[in-house]
Amino acid sequence: MTPEERDAFASRPLPAVLATVDGHGRAHAVPVIYLYEDGELLVITDRGSQKHRNAVRQGRAALCIDDRARFQTVTAEGPVRVIDPITYELRLRLHTHYRGEEAALKATADGGHERMVALVIAPERWY
Repeated sequence: MTPEERDAFASRPLPAVLATVDGHGRAHAVPVIYLYEDGELLVITDRGSQKHRNAVRQGRAALCIDDRARFQTVTAEGPVRVIDPITYELRLRLHTHYRGEEAALKATADGGHERMVALVIAPERWY
């Protein structure tokens, strides 16, 4: 896949799995939704979640994006930075990307962004 094809692939609202390493050196992999913007991958999670704690502790993560219908995947790995706090607008943008505007407004109507952080992966390696 060329870099242009990869960027187009990563920009689609596809299922993804975020992989981090816990304090005991064990893999922690969970399904997530994400945004790919300006060459970075953004995942939102609850502050203090296992994903958040692992990303802070290790400073790195990987995200595997999966298009099962076409049997295509791409994985990005690199350092993680945390955005804390996040805005309602950021959470709404993520949900709109996957669900459309009306469903995203319903999914985010409870607020909730106050207890969330964003994990931003700056890919150093794609495979």
